[in-house]
Amino acid sequence: MTEIALLGRRAVREVVRMPEATIPTLFIPLFFLAVNIGQVSKTFPSSTPFLHGQGYAAFQIPVSLLFAVSTATSGLALVTEIDNGYFDKLLVAPIRRSSIIWGRLTADLVRGVMLSVLVLIAGLAFGVHVKSGVLGSVVLVLMAALWGVAYAGIGLLVALRTRNVQATNASFLVFFPLLFLTPNFVPFDRLTGLMEALARANPVSYVIEGLRSLVLQGWVLHKLAICMGVIVATGLLLTWLSVRTIERFDR
Repeated sequence: MTEIALLGRRAVREVVRMPEATIPTLFIPLFFLAVNIGQVSKTFPSSTPFLHGQGYAAFQIPVSLLFAVSTATSGLALVTEIDNGYFDKLLVAPIRRSSIIWGRLTADLVRGVMLSVLVLIAGLAFGVHVKSGVLGSVVLVLMAALWGVAYAGIGLLVALRTRNVQATNASFLVFFPLLFLTPNFVPFDRLTGLMEALARANPVSYVIEGLRSLVLQGWVLHKLAICMGVIVATGLLLTWLSVRTIERFDR
């Protein structure tokens, strides 16, 4: 745990010292939030049943949260260390290799909380009301941040396997089909048959549905349980693969 704490603190310091690596990730989610609200708000007024009396911004805010936290930032930091040789020093240090992964994920958690808070504040400025209250807002931020930690495993895996900055940066694009094959614009029952089938098969849909329930409906426990289950399962799988890869990493 001491190794993880030290490496995690170092990674968190990088986040604080280099805000220019984090702030740009806010542009896409806030841009899409503003554009989607501007284009669709009149089509779906607050009287629309699936909005539960709120504006369309409330329906979109969970999508913006996932957009903000699903990045390849940790993978890029790791592949940069591989490229400049610092990673070799970590490998020969008297620490467990898995601690390098857990340290990076610690920074992702901190970054995810920061970004989620900022996106939620933007949502509140657009008139979003979190139905589950202050506690629900805290849970919303934490669950979004935890998804960011789970998803970070993709960037870490690509970094370790390719050792290439461009490939690692491109791993962010994996999230686009995962996000758009979800009920991100309308609920499941308003999708075409094929799109609904694809969305229901996509685990990211249930993360969005869980976060959305906190905003629109309050405490819908079965949706939150499924959402948390997907986050935990994704995190465990990708982290296990990342740890397995770094344990077998050959300089």
